Amino acid sequence: MKKFQNFLWKLATLDGTAHNISMGVAAGVFVSFSPLVPFHTILGIIFALILRGSKRAAIICVWLSNPLTLPLFYAAAYYTGIAILGIEHADIGVIYQLLDILSSKIKLSIKLEEARQLLHSQMDIFYSMLFGGAVLGLPSAIGSYFLAKYWVKRLRNEEDIPIE
Repeated sequence: MKKFQNFLWKLATLDGTAHNISMGVAAGVFVSFSPLVPFHTILGIIFALILRGSKRAAIICVWLSNPLTLPLFYAAAYYTGIAILGIEHADIGVIYQLLDILSSKIKLSIKLEEARQLLHSQMDIFYSMLFGGAVLGLPSAIGSYFLAKYWVKRLRNEEDIPIE
């Protein structure tokens, strides 16, 4: 619980308005559901720029997708994607093979090439994960926007930090 409180405090003390920080949080949360792990930080910044949100908040929140949550996010995105797109169920072992590649200690260029080859051979899996991640990420991002805005305003009020 203490880590979560520290997390909220870090968000509340970022520069910007409560709206700006919350848009960054939403951008980061949305991206964290994406299967494009090596690009999460870059995508978080891009979405934060598009939404005129806090880039720092987006960077912090893309870490919602971390080594502990990534297998759950990948499986949820995959199953959501195949259910909505009507794609025939494939071997989910490919997803965990992709996770092994992305978490290995090889050079980034080799890691990306191996991931590209794997995904190219299994495009249905990649498309279902991408679509499923977007479907799961959008409501999560919207909800996180409102929660972040509430908590940032609340914590700033308690500490007399200007909100906007």
